Amino acid sequence: MATSQQATRMQSGLPSDTAYLTARARAADAVVTPARRLLDDRFAALFVSEPPPPRTSEEALARLTALDSAHGGFIAEILLRQRFFEDQLIHAVATGVRQVVLLGAGYDTTALRMPGYDGLRYFEVDHPATQRSKLETLVQAAVDAPSATYVPVDFEAGDSLAEALVEAGYRPDLRCVVGWLGVTYFLRRDAVERTLEGLSGLCAQGSLLVFDYMDEGVIDGTAPYPGALAMAAKVSAQGEPYLTGMTPESVSAAVRRAGFWPTDEARVPDLVRRYGGADPYCKDDDFMGLIAAERAVRDSRESGAAA
Repeated sequence: MATSQQATRMQSGLPSDTAYLTARARAADAVVTPARRLLDDRFAALFVSEPPPPRTSEEALARLTALDSAHGGFIAEILLRQRFFEDQLIHAVATGVRQVVLLGAGYDTTALRMPGYDGLRYFEVDHPATQRSKLETLVQAAVDAPSATYVPVDFEAGDSLAEALVEAGYRPDLRCVVGWLGVTYFLRRDAVERTLEGLSGLCAQGSLLVFDYMDEGVIDGTAPYPGALAMAAKVSAQGEPYLTGMTPESVSAAVRRAGFWPTDEARVPDLVRRYGGADPYCKDDDFMGLIAAERAVRDSRESGAAA
């Protein structure tokens, strides 16, 4: 999924800068001494070249804490939102879910790190430029993700998510887990709402949607977190600006309008408490959050939205 600014960059054949930043942070974390790792994504380094991944735990922590000092809360969000998502995924798989849709997948490695469930199939959706970069890297590294199906979708060109997924083998009549991480704040509000509405038609009853959001104060410049505001300026200068902020209340209302029922929520401090361990190396500046929501019975959408 891409904003107009992102599309301009990607149409030139270049993948997303923000996807690369995420891969860099995850690659560095994988070098940290095991007791202090937040995610342990050993495949992230495949997608990182400049600067190359750190070689020692000390170097990795120096890089990560330098970024965290400048932009507190982002390391926790980038790494620990994945832990939140994977907890939700593991629970859903235990109940029989065998379809996973990753919207704006970027350099996500879930299909590489969690392939071992019988019949589990991943559908990775992203802009063709970023997806092409990812697939070229996997081929060069001779790494295969047999459970992954890659679905290039260019929303700016009018591609249909539903048509692309069904053509790739996705079953709308079967339950799924949808991961939509690191995307909503790069979209305009109407695009977020349209995507949620579209997902309501793609997700069978009992499906699970997980996504993150950014506070409105980061978008309008009123957030009390200088590091968040500095990052907003940085990504805007790179051509991938933050466009939409939300609150826990507006997020909950949005998913209910689309026919989903909130089942779990977490803010950055919650993520650090849940997954940061006894001595987390990341700050917990509170300007982002996550929500997990289950697809409700279709006939109950109106009553759910009004609740």
